[in-house]
Amino acid sequence: MIRSPLARHAVRRVALAVPTLLGIALVTFGLVHLAPGDPLDAGAAGALSGGKRAGEEVRRLYFLDLPLFINPRPRGLGQRVERLAAALERDGGAAAGSVAAAVRCGTVCVPGLARRLSSEGQGGAGRGPVVAALEAVRRKNPAAGPTSGDLDAWLAALLPRLEPSALDAMGQRLGQGPGDERALAALGSAALPAVMSAALDGEGQRRAAGQRVARAITGHGGGGLDEYWYRARRDHVTYGAWERAAGVLTETRFARWLGRLVTLRLGHSFKDGRPVSAKLAEALPVTLLLSLLSLALAYLLAVPLGVYGAVRRGDRAERALTVLLFTLYSMPPFWLAMLLILVFGGVGLLSWFPIYGLASPGLEQAGGLTWLVDRAHHLVLPVVCLTYGSLAVLSRYQRSAMLEVLEQEYIRSARARGLGEARVVLGHALPNALLPTVTLLGLQLPYLISGSVIIERIFNIPGMGMLTFQAFLDRDYPVIMAVSVLAAALTLLGLMLADLAQAALDPRVHLEGERS
Repeated sequence: MIRSPLARHAVRRVALAVPTLLGIALVTFGLVHLAPGDPLDAGAAGALSGGKRAGEEVRRLYFLDLPLFINPRPRGLGQRVERLAAALERDGGAAAGSVAAAVRCGTVCVPGLARRLSSEGQGGAGRGPVVAALEAVRRKNPAAGPTSGDLDAWLAALLPRLEPSALDAMGQRLGQGPGDERALAALGSAALPAVMSAALDGEGQRRAAGQRVARAITGHGGGGLDEYWYRARRDHVTYGAWERAAGVLTETRFARWLGRLVTLRLGHSFKDGRPVSAKLAEALPVTLLLSLLSLALAYLLAVPLGVYGAVRRGDRAERALTVLLFTLYSMPPFWLAMLLILVFGGVGLLSWFPIYGLASPGLEQAGGLTWLVDRAHHLVLPVVCLTYGSLAVLSRYQRSAMLEVLEQEYIRSARARGLGEARVVLGHALPNALLPTVTLLGLQLPYLISGSVIIERIFNIPGMGMLTFQAFLDRDYPVIMAVSVLAAALTLLGLMLADLAQAALDPRVHLEGERS
């Protein structure tokens, strides 16, 4: 039981943030996929596959073959075999694409194709294409069955070994000797469900043996097996009744992406195939550094300026300060950035600050004070561009809040008791006048993150803004969706921190929540 009212207030805010973030993810996903055109156009498929994987396989790799939100026919391996058989019958087995698809499917499709072969009978029109596909699979997997004899003999020897019960039994014995390892590796893709069960859920020798066999079959390293199986499982298993019922919602593009989001497996970029999480890990610290520096500087300047404007209301210096702040607020960030570059960046008048990147040539790997000074030198102009807008807004809010508090009865009572003006203003008025300004903390963080898109582009800073800009140019959907949800999460975090700070400064906030 949480006894602290402030702690209960924080728990409620966190609980409310979860459905909010889910709704934001849903809206973001829907809007991104409403964009016209195919996300794998403009050569993305070739960049991802290295010229070795057909476009359809790339689509399956990124779940682009699934419906967006509702899947009326989630049938896993059965649906894959049906599509393969339809392609074989359509081109008569003569096209290289359908035969290559059968080879990529491997032994996991052999039982389904064999059933299709039996249903066609001896003189069926579809028998020839299926035979051609099975012969291609046989040549690709010679160790899976007897190398001599006709196709029927090969199937008669192989099909009993591909029964789920036989594969599961060998999977359970993994780690007890090399025999089952060699047998499962020879069976190829059909053995993956049993092998992955050992590789991902087994322990000790069984787990190690399962990973060895999985690497031999898939070519993926041990660290990438869970991600591989998350993508490929539906191509290797036949769904049961309950899984088909749940698959109406879970076997969709949104559910797959949401599953990756919840488990922090954000997929791979369409542009270069790199993990999205790696790209975010590189860009996020840069943008957070810019945003937090700008936010801290804005508050450090805005609070005293707002207090000064309220205390010295109406005099000449205060009016000049008001004009200056409104002038700053009216300047577009990109315009001021270009002006600063022209004045201080060595393009026009002065050459005081660098205008490109975060490090000088030759100092990228420097450390200590040299690194700190060089990084601070590069950050001056971008931080100024991100700070002045927030400074103008926050100082005006602080001034208005301070004027309202100074008119309160308890302030007049404090003055009547003979307290000094500095003590009245700083000790009695300022704590209460800070509440509206602190509330704005959560609104400033998304403003700074969105503003960094332009500023990082102008100064060529490799942060979230630059990553977002390039992702939109490349139509890199995994990166766009990950960045959008991350920005939403940071916004919610900022709002929660502002709410908690307000509750800490004014106990009436969470106490009223407890009573309600």
